[in-house]
Amino acid sequence: MCDGEVEETAVSSENLPKYCNYFKNLLVEELALEPDYTHLHYGKCAVIGRLSAISDYIKLENVTVPHFPSECKLPIGVVSLLLLNFSYENSADDALSPGCYCIVRGEVVLYNVQKPNQLPITSLDLHHKLNLFGDKEEARAQLLQQVLKTYKPAINVWHSRRIDQPEELIQHRLEIRALVTQ
Repeated sequence: MCDGEVEETAVSSENLPKYCNYFKNLLVEELALEPDYTHLHYGKCAVIGRLSAISDYIKLENVTVPHFPSECKLPIGVVSLLLLNFSYENSADDALSPGCYCIVRGEVVLYNVQKPNQLPITSLDLHHKLNLFGDKEEARAQLLQQVLKTYKPAINVWHSRRIDQPEELIQHRLEIRALVTQ
């Protein structure tokens, strides 16, 4: 390497995700169905869904949005996100129970489903792990495949609150998002 040259890493710092400091409105589907965890939202989020209790786990299920085109609609409860650190007692109101609709605010993480006691990671952590391999594409691809097999998107819950008319609230939030991105 010559003087003045800087060795480039496989992923430059410009490609690293920036932490979202506000509660970005997201859909359960956007997180649960993301095929590339390096593109998973990094930071705070607000997600609307239906609570579901399965053995020791609490999940947030997707809600059907009636205004979506039929090819984009998923029936209610088809996809879900694991809720970490969720407690019915710690919600903003006493009305939360399985089957009710709520808005959950927290941080998006990747949860190791094979080793539940392991600390969750974020999409930024995944980028840093990938950077350790530099330009070794085969090793990077193997790591990504391993992460896809062992980790699933989840929300580390900070707040939760019961809501009425979740379909309409989601629809209005999507309309606002469309206006802001135009």
